Amino acid sequence: MALIERFFPVQMYTFNFFDQIFAEMEREFANMDQEMTRMRGQMHQLVPMHTSAPRDIKDVTIHPNLPIVEEKGQTKLKLEFDVHTFKPEEVKVKVIGDNILQVEAIHETNTKTTHEQYSYFRQYHLPEGVDANAIKPSLTKDGVLTIEAPAPALKPQERLIPIDFKKDDDKKTASGN
Repeated sequence: MALIERFFPVQMYTFNFFDQIFAEMEREFANMDQEMTRMRGQMHQLVPMHTSAPRDIKDVTIHPNLPIVEEKGQTKLKLEFDVHTFKPEEVKVKVIGDNILQVEAIHETNTKTTHEQYSYFRQYHLPEGVDANAIKPSLTKDGVLTIEAPAPALKPQERLIPIDFKKDDDKKTASGN
C-alpha cells in the first residue's frame, strides 16, 4: 500500500488569540476613559474655575465642609494635600489677595529623548476670620502638605442630629395574623 501525501493550505491570519483579548481590553479601557472624562467634566462644572492658572494645569477651587478643627483648645483652619509625587522644592503655597490660598506643584524631567511634566494645582477660599498672614504650611516625609492657620472667630461646624427610631407595631406575621 502506497502512502499518499496530502498538503493542506495554511492560512496566515494577521491576528492571534491574544490580539483578540488585548483588542477587547483596549476597547474596555477606552470606554472607561470616556466615562471618567465625562465624570471629570461634570465634577469641574460644580466649582468655579480660576482663569489665571496655567492652561496645562487642571484647576480646582475646593470648598471643604469641615476645614475648621479644634485641637488642644485652639480653633484653627487645617487643610491637607497629597503631594507625595513631588520634591519639596517643587511645592509652592501662596495667598492671593486676602482670601485665596493656592497650592501648586510642578515636576519636570528632561532627558535627551523625553520631556516629562506633571502638575498639581488647588485653590481654597479662606473663610472670614482666618488670618492669611498666620498660615503655616508643613510637609511630612510621606508627602502630605498640611496647612494650618488660627481661626479664633470660627468654631467647627459639627452638630449631632437626633435619629427618630420608629417601631413597626403593625407588622404582620407570615400566617397573616
